[in-house]
Amino acid sequence: MRGDFINRLKTALGNTLPGEPAQRKMAPGVTRIFNATESAGEAGVLLLLYPRKGDLYILLIKRTEYPGPHSGQVSLPGGKKEEADTTQVCTALREASEETGIEHESVTVLGTLTSLYIPVSNLEVLPVVGYTGKPPDFNPDPKEVEYLIPVRLKDLVRKAPITRNIIAGPDIIISAPGYGTANEFIWGATAMILSEFIEIAVSAGFSLR
Repeated sequence: MRGDFINRLKTALGNTLPGEPAQRKMAPGVTRIFNATESAGEAGVLLLLYPRKGDLYILLIKRTEYPGPHSGQVSLPGGKKEEADTTQVCTALREASEETGIEHESVTVLGTLTSLYIPVSNLEVLPVVGYTGKPPDFNPDPKEVEYLIPVRLKDLVRKAPITRNIIAGPDIIISAPGYGTANEFIWGATAMILSEFIEIAVSAGFSLR
């Protein structure tokens, strides 16, 4: 049954994507729509699906504290494209391998979601959807990952989004929709990516049973 869904999901990812409207359902409360600049860099993140205890899970990570825009945030594994990366798909797989210890050769790429521009880091991010047929052997890099956050796909699909106020800097409070799961609040670009993926998963017949 899981294999049937993965096959339908792969087909759905090859069709017209829900795109920006699906992403913007989870966009933080700002009045300006940001478009990628000519100077924007490229990045890739991996939305990894894998089986665990009879269910499908997505892997998120809690980033370590560092002097940067995504310090301490919950995110998908991934990062900025390097010169040796031929594509953003390669970037997503390489970065996920470096951050979580997975063997990128074991990941079957099912497709990609809609690219998303992140203004705070000036990066155009391509979300890559991958699948492994068995639970990966994770070995997170403690320099980049504080801890791993396995999230059951059923929980993301079932739960209605919630909104919280996020302190983003001195005198800056953002009203952010997101997903509350695994004792974490998932918001921002990660929530926007998950919003589009959830729509595709439901359209592909993902079962809550």
